[in-house]
Amino acid sequence: MRPHQWTKNLLLLAGLFFARELFHGPSIFRAAFGFVCFCLVSGSIYILNDLIDRDRDKIHPRKQKRPIASGQLPARTALIAAVIAAAAALGGAYYISVHFFMCAFAYALMMIAYSFILKNVFLIDAMIIAIGFTIRAVAGVILLRTPELDVPLTSWFVICVMFLSMLLAFCKRRSERVTLEVDAHDFRPVLALYSVQLMDRVISICATGAILSYVLYAAGMDHEAPGGTGDPWMMLTTVPFVMFGIFRYLHLVYNRQEGEAPEHVLLTDGPLLGCVVLWLMAVGFVFLPK
Repeated sequence: MRPHQWTKNLLLLAGLFFARELFHGPSIFRAAFGFVCFCLVSGSIYILNDLIDRDRDKIHPRKQKRPIASGQLPARTALIAAVIAAAAALGGAYYISVHFFMCAFAYALMMIAYSFILKNVFLIDAMIIAIGFTIRAVAGVILLRTPELDVPLTSWFVICVMFLSMLLAFCKRRSERVTLEVDAHDFRPVLALYSVQLMDRVISICATGAILSYVLYAAGMDHEAPGGTGDPWMMLTTVPFVMFGIFRYLHLVYNRQEGEAPEHVLLTDGPLLGCVVLWLMAVGFVFLPK
């Protein structure tokens, strides 16, 4: 179920920050419960993906050590666990709200299609990964909505997450292409269509789009959010952290070839992890009740 990759689901908690619900107990509970639901549903998809890819994973220098590919975990046991985890996740999502259930179900359906077909379609495979991140972020806002609380979903927030997600997705594909080299076609035929030059240009576009959309979101957010301070420059003080984080990640991708597992990079690279912590502190300070 790859618990180390559940860090991706932390995007569901972004709604607490940007909806200014950090100190609201019921919202914190709903966000935490939603986080658990997405961990279960994504874990079930990881199991399914590893079942389908167990023969290909044996070619990959790192993925061949996965439990199913290495033979440590029987396929029947893995499949039963995936079904149970998915059922529990979707049941919990429905308990929160119908709309959150729709997000979780759409994510599960899309990732099942990805595991069977879409991961072999050029460009679509990377874009599906990015859409998965975006669904998480949107779901994190939707799950906070109740009859008493209407949490807005800002377009620039969605656009920023989409660009950032595409950046991570194409960095991942680039790292896979560089790491496997001549074995890329055997591991996943679609990787042979990804030239390093193409991905470098796409990564540059996505990094630029992520930074610009975050700046526009930060500049307009304070006026749009309920209870804003009226000082839009305060949110703009968080922009340098975002820029440093993106530049640091690109350094790790290009100079250290560490972009294949973004969740591992986030948890192991000190400067990047420190930047994320400082960004969270800065955003928390901006959103403190005035």
